[in-house]
Amino acid sequence: MMVNALNAERIKLLSTKSPYWCVAIVALLAILFSVLIGAFASGDDSENIYASDYTTGVSQIGVIVLMIMAVLAVTSEFRFGTIRTTYQAIPRREVVLGAKAVIYGGLSVVVTLVLGIVALLLGKVLSGNNMDLVGSDAIRQYWGIPVYTLLCILIGLGIGAIVRQTAGAIVVLLIWTLALEGIIGIIPKFGDAVSPYLPFNNAARFLTERDTSIDFPWNAYGSIAYFAVISLIIFGLGVFFTKKRDA
Repeated sequence: MMVNALNAERIKLLSTKSPYWCVAIVALLAILFSVLIGAFASGDDSENIYASDYTTGVSQIGVIVLMIMAVLAVTSEFRFGTIRTTYQAIPRREVVLGAKAVIYGGLSVVVTLVLGIVALLLGKVLSGNNMDLVGSDAIRQYWGIPVYTLLCILIGLGIGAIVRQTAGAIVVLLIWTLALEGIIGIIPKFGDAVSPYLPFNNAARFLTERDTSIDFPWNAYGSIAYFAVISLIIFGLGVFFTKKRDA
């Protein structure tokens, strides 16, 4: 059953335009930010640039685009009514969402892996700094961004399955990733207490591992593990609501 579900999701992926547009936008953002940062951070300034700065277009903005792609993978089926046909062919709904996670997650991992490497190479060449492309900071970007992206895809699929409506799901996603955690963080006392446990704060800490004012209760690898748990919970809730509600 899983093989059939994977084949079905692969066909959907390749036969719709939105994934192509999303990947193209991510590629454009990755290259654009890397070129801009590399070109303007020359000379002594380039030594203050981290490997994670060059990959900003991928890890901070591009990943959001890929999360929107994951949302659309679910909500578009509800919008056009094809979800009923999908569930008739594959009655086990958790298998359907699992197949989406494999296909869209796999695509996103490959895309961000390639673009992360390209972004680092471009940034280093244009800035002329002495960043070690096989150093620990760079290596963390090579594997860390794809892992982070995969977890974000699970969140996107989970939100899409819970909300079901495209506009609503994208609004929830954008508010959470772009504003909510920042707003919570500036609330006196409450923000200081809660910030170490906000998911995307932990993900950002893992990718950059810079000194921040947030007092995390664990190290950088604990942060990505915590983010993984939150991602799996949201995806699990998506599966739960999908099984409980009518198509």
